[in-house]
Amino acid sequence: MATEKQTIAVLGAGNIGGTLGRKWIATGHQVVFGVSDPNGKHAQSLRSDLGNKAVIDSVAYALSSNPEVVVLAVQGTVVDTIIPTYAQQLDGRVIIDVANRMGSATMNSFGTLHEYTPNAHLFRAFNTYGWVNLENPQFAQGRVSLFFCGPDGDARTKVEQLITDVGPEPVYVGGVDQVNVVDGVTQLWFALAFGQQRGQNLAFKLLE
Repeated sequence: MATEKQTIAVLGAGNIGGTLGRKWIATGHQVVFGVSDPNGKHAQSLRSDLGNKAVIDSVAYALSSNPEVVVLAVQGTVVDTIIPTYAQQLDGRVIIDVANRMGSATMNSFGTLHEYTPNAHLFRAFNTYGWVNLENPQFAQGRVSLFFCGPDGDARTKVEQLITDVGPEPVYVGGVDQVNVVDGVTQLWFALAFGQQRGQNLAFKLLE
């Protein structure tokens, strides 16, 4: 089945945001990057790679482009500033929380999102691996599994398509109440990749 083209605002242009955005542009989606500094090094790198295939501008501009999907790929410490500032533009949209709030009691920003964007369709995805696994999700044993959660329905279908277009196999673990399960996979990955010094070139595969 052909990919349904979507309009996506990727907030953040670092390793994760840049990798996701490049993959989606390559599969035909319309991507606008929203960054704190449109002239910064990450933005300049994207412009060099993508030319006129993507727009790289401010967060406000990206959210004003009427995106179907908003991807929060900024640093975890910044997410709780962006959400209340742009609550009106975010509410009602499909929002994928990618950022990990390292060192905080909760890794995700669902609490803040529930407070400021009560009508949004919230998903937790793309946070369980490093960017290298998203850049190359194919291992000798097959493509990696990417665990995600969020509401069922049309929004879930959109998110599953975006995961597939990046490369991993989407594995749905349930609704927003399963966000800590997804974050547990993140913690396991960090424990192995860094705690056990196995390196970032590892991932998980669901076997049935």
